[in-house]
Amino acid sequence: MKKAGNSTPKAKFQSKPKQTKAEIKREVYESLRRQIITNQIPGGQRLIEQALIEKFGIGKTPLREICQELQRDELIEIIPQLGTRVVIQDIHTLKEVVQVRKALEGLCAALASQNISTEELNQLSLILKKAKKIEKNDLESLKVLSQYDADFHNIIYQASQNKQLTKTIKSFLYKMSMYWFQSGFSMEDFKSQFDDLENLMRPLKDHDASKAKKIMEKHIDYFLKLVKKQIL
Repeated sequence: MKKAGNSTPKAKFQSKPKQTKAEIKREVYESLRRQIITNQIPGGQRLIEQALIEKFGIGKTPLREICQELQRDELIEIIPQLGTRVVIQDIHTLKEVVQVRKALEGLCAALASQNISTEELNQLSLILKKAKKIEKNDLESLKVLSQYDADFHNIIYQASQNKQLTKTIKSFLYKMSMYWFQSGFSMEDFKSQFDDLENLMRPLKDHDASKAKKIMEKHIDYFLKLVKKQIL
């Protein structure tokens, strides 16, 4: 017989496992990247090391590694003697980015049409459905749409099954998204981008590389038209 009071009921819930150092570092990197892209940390603003250490509870070494990664993404610049600051987008650089991204995104879409899985197609469809449901015209909604746009493109990159291409193209995606927020494009302009992404679904399903490439290139061209409209 068990002695009275000797049996203790097991806890129903386990405590959340502690994050590894690598997971924490990734989380901080993604948080900073998102804040920079959405202009919460505006172009030209300095990043103060001690302030970031206190804010995120992270050590100097991992923070410097994060900054090196953000520098590779070309979202920040590290200036000797002056410190680290968020880059300021200029029109000349942006036009170059759009030209290169158009070629790479078209290639990505063509490759994706040949390799995309049913699961990835379903993920893309879900993103488009979520984007359609957003009706508010405010900054928070724009941030959500921007994330959906990035998620959609990242799935295309993944489906292309070309790691070198994906690595190269991601920084261009970040730069163009950053310009949306630094320049103050409207919600209407941003939402209209999703029409091209919806049109892309059919050639992806049909494995039509030529059509997928053309639609994706048209999608990037649309961004350039918006930029030109804004500066004229």
